[in-house]
Amino acid sequence: MPKRMTEHVIEELITAASGAQPESRARHILAQALYGLVRLARAEQLLEIRQDSDHAAGSMASIARRRQTRAMLRKIRMDVSKCQQELESDCRNALERDDQECPGCKDGPLKPV
Repeated sequence: MPKRMTEHVIEELITAASGAQPESRARHILAQALYGLVRLARAEQLLEIRQDSDHAAGSMASIARRRQTRAMLRKIRMDVSKCQQELESDCRNALERDDQECPGCKDGPLKPV
């Protein structure tokens, strides 16, 4: 006798699919397939609930925000490094051209380091 609603529905599906007196092996296989389907549906439902609660709590957004911030800081650091290298290159070129004033320095010509 079925104890839960799921068991009751599965019994009805088996009876409807295979008639009133199906062989026991076919009945068992169909019942197990349906129980597996129910377990899969429960797992998917729990996963969706967890994702919804994470989304509502903002944890997914904060992770994405952190990634975006890190990427932006890396880009800024790369841009600063590139500008610094260009400035140093300009200063070296100015020093090599008869100690002219460096275009990036406001304090006058650079002294060799």
